[in-house]
Amino acid sequence: MQNVSRILVGIITIPIVVVIIFYLPVSFFLLLVMVLSGLGLYEYFSLVESAVIFPNWKVLFSCLGMGLPVSVYLWGTSGILAALFAILVFLMIVTMKILPTYERSFPSAGGIFLGYFFVVVPLSLAVSILMMTPHGRGRALWMVLLVWAGDTGAFYLGTMFGKHKLYPKVSPKKSIEGVIGGILSALVVGAVAKWFLPVDITLREVLVLAPILLILGQLGDFSESMLKRGAGAKDSGKILAGHGGILDRIDSFLFTIPFFYIYLLLRT
Repeated sequence: MQNVSRILVGIITIPIVVVIIFYLPVSFFLLLVMVLSGLGLYEYFSLVESAVIFPNWKVLFSCLGMGLPVSVYLWGTSGILAALFAILVFLMIVTMKILPTYERSFPSAGGIFLGYFFVVVPLSLAVSILMMTPHGRGRALWMVLLVWAGDTGAFYLGTMFGKHKLYPKVSPKKSIEGVIGGILSALVVGAVAKWFLPVDITLREVLVLAPILLILGQLGDFSESMLKRGAGAKDSGKILAGHGGILDRIDSFLFTIPFFYIYLLLRT
């Protein structure tokens, strides 16, 4: 039943995301990133709530994170530095104001601030990739399809053939066979998508980027799994049937987007 719900969610969400990335104005993608940032941050704050002290402030801190992709949209990636600095100043003022004692002020502030780097900065960089000219839309969609293909291939092939556990202490269902299947799936989809999308990615780059992005995607998955294990939670939330929460769905992008963005900057 869970596999069926995963398939249904994929059937519904993939065409919507493709249309938003490739056909609609950038503002629609920005709105999507803002929603994912706010919901993802709220799930992150819910998971770390036992480690940080900020009663009744989760919604506000989550809403502040939605401003980071807007700053990228308006002022480029340099705008994210100003937004992060403003959030840090506000966070320190609030932390000193609401905490009854100061022994945990810096750990609490650090745990909160990490959420912006872990969740929102990667998503905000996706806006930068989309706005690159002349191949931004093609690059963004190619990356999304490749990561999705790798994630899906790793899940299903790992479920069918997985015998050798990859890191059972953190994620007992992940297997070496699943990673290999994910890499193969990413290679196939990355190569095929390259021919149908207006993207300046060569076949040689597909062969190099596919395994790197798949491995980084798995690292993002493991990182989010560690966060959930520390909180004693099975899923980050229940907003998506069969997928858990928003973080459960976007964890594969948390390290792949920054790497792909930096790669694109260095190659031009």
